[in-house]
Amino acid sequence: MKYITCAAPLILIGALFTLPHTALGQNPTSLGDQAVLANDAPIEVAEEHKPFLDSAQAFVDAYAKQDAAAIGNMFTANAEFLDEFGELTQGREAIVAVFDNVFRNSSNATIDEITIERIRKITDRVMMEEGVILTAESPDHVRTQSRYIALHTLEKDGKWRINSLKNLPATTVSRKEQLEQLSWLTGNWVNEDDNSVVHTTCGWSEDGNYLLRRFNVQTRDGNEMSGVQRIGWDPARKKIRSWTFDSHGGFFSGLWTKHGKEWLLTSAGVTASGETVTATTAYNLHDAEMVTWQYRSLIVAGSVRENMEPITMVKRPPPPTRSAK
Repeated sequence: MKYITCAAPLILIGALFTLPHTALGQNPTSLGDQAVLANDAPIEVAEEHKPFLDSAQAFVDAYAKQDAAAIGNMFTANAEFLDEFGELTQGREAIVAVFDNVFRNSSNATIDEITIERIRKITDRVMMEEGVILTAESPDHVRTQSRYIALHTLEKDGKWRINSLKNLPATTVSRKEQLEQLSWLTGNWVNEDDNSVVHTTCGWSEDGNYLLRRFNVQTRDGNEMSGVQRIGWDPARKKIRSWTFDSHGGFFSGLWTKHGKEWLLTSAGVTASGETVTATTAYNLHDAEMVTWQYRSLIVAGSVRENMEPITMVKRPPPPTRSAK
């Protein structure tokens, strides 16, 4: 059941503002990927660099699965690993034991992003990789970032493996960097069904501390509503938070939590007519141009609404530019 009704317009609009980024599924960000996201025009990745991008992806996937053995297979037999706390581990078996211990004692820890900044050839069989890794103790904790330097060795079986990995001390990610988890929200979006059409636009505030969104809803029966939303980092709760105000006088707030490949938005607000509204909404990214979202819980004025079918949002292309005559 798809609907935008006068009874709960604000909660529905609020839900439109949380769409999952690919990084939320714990994916590495490569130099080529960053270009695609930022400019929609991919930069060709050198063939000799592809094994290291693949290795970064394999590392994040293995970490998400808590597969210490798979991580160990990415290292040479006599590899060295210096973690961000200055602890040195030598040998593949010992490195596997370190990650086994991490997964036992920090089962909710995540790797959110790996950004490869530089790959440099040392010899035909040795390559150096430098970058930044974003991690969190759990989805509800503040993200931290750590620079790393890795030396890869080409072994006899034709595979590149890490011979030396050094993580520098971690630092807390800034307010804006926390919000950059949702930076893909910027731009123009639209979703339409049999009952309504919703247009949204999003951009950064001048100070970079907030994402600012504007929305307009038009229903088939002639109702219309507009409003604004401000998305920011709540340092007390250590979560991304939003505040929404509609043109009818309703207001709404919500907190985002990352759960696997989904974003869950827990929300509460009051409509212009005084009805209380709470909801939990799940969002899934299909690609850079399309996202679906769906209610898993919606309560309006104490009445539980049935679960709705997924609604699809698509990104609108920029308007065509006119060539100068």
